[in-house]
Amino acid sequence: MFGHEPRVFHLITRLLKGGAEAKTIATVQGLEGYEFTVGYGAEYDPDQVTTLERDGITTRQFRTIRHYNPVTTIPAVFAVARYIRKHEFDIVHTHSTEAGIIGRFAAALASTPAVVHTVHGVPFADDRNDLLERFVLACERRAATMSDRLVTNADAITADYLSYDIGTPDQYTTVYSGIDLDRFRDVTPAEDIDGDGVRLLMVGRLADGKGFDVFLDALEHLSRDNLSVYLVGDGPQREWLEREVRTRGLEATIDLLGYRSDIPEIMAACDVFVLPSYREGTPRVITEAMASGLPVVATDIAGIPEQVADGESGYLIQPGDDKALADRLEELIASREHRQAFGATGRERVEQFSDEHMVTELETVYQELLE
Repeated sequence: MFGHEPRVFHLITRLLKGGAEAKTIATVQGLEGYEFTVGYGAEYDPDQVTTLERDGITTRQFRTIRHYNPVTTIPAVFAVARYIRKHEFDIVHTHSTEAGIIGRFAAALASTPAVVHTVHGVPFADDRNDLLERFVLACERRAATMSDRLVTNADAITADYLSYDIGTPDQYTTVYSGIDLDRFRDVTPAEDIDGDGVRLLMVGRLADGKGFDVFLDALEHLSRDNLSVYLVGDGPQREWLEREVRTRGLEATIDLLGYRSDIPEIMAACDVFVLPSYREGTPRVITEAMASGLPVVATDIAGIPEQVADGESGYLIQPGDDKALADRLEELIASREHRQAFGATGRERVEQFSDEHMVTELETVYQELLE
């Protein structure tokens, strides 16, 4: 069919160390028989670029692709279209909101044979500028008409997008985000996670929408005797969190560990995983916690209910409900047997979220389009 390996161009808004980036990198590293290029916008982590290039994957930065910056959108479309046309890609696979819109308009201009877009999370939220929300929605609806396949991380996200009249049901395929499950099994616990009593863990970018405020409010409802809390990650809310911890007198309870590369070891040293986000897709970090045998307390949004069985492998709460979060944590803190039972169930459920399964499902999408 081809005189060459199929050329696939992945385009993502930011190449940082988040879940969308991890899924993209796992895909291009895990699939054989394709020639991959990964494009990214103004924000990137040099380590991620090095990881890709070390594996022989071409990378290309587009400085005009910026997070929620409509002003640079049109120049970015033309820059990406020129690049796609020059390299004659067989598939353009876009990720995240900005790159998804820019990349699909560019692919249409370049007459790319097949276009795939992965929705990593629902970008619409009540706390954002209304004019920007309407602009993004209009762009998403138009870009969907330029897509051969729309891949979501959960059935719930597909339903949400269809409720906004984005695309048609036959365009959608659910592919759960996968991880390397073996990295989270039989792990030696991190030695510096040495707090007293039950250890609560939250891992994520320190940014608006992750629910750090809810977590701090919940902690104020709990007895903090024999309780240690670890927050792992970095981001724009770091200084705010440090101030809040001091203001609330939580210095003896909470450790802000910053960015860490030893997440499996940290999880192995903790007892309960918490993620009270306002916005998510299907968070890889929840899958990692389940693979580590941790009970999970998270919000009942997007694809999280497809990961966490409420009352079986963890608890689901409504976004912003600090009292419910405190109540559920109190139950788990009080009973080691309860924590172990939930953790065991999570380990059983997590098999469907392996990276091998994810890559196989995505290859099926590619093959269907190439044929």
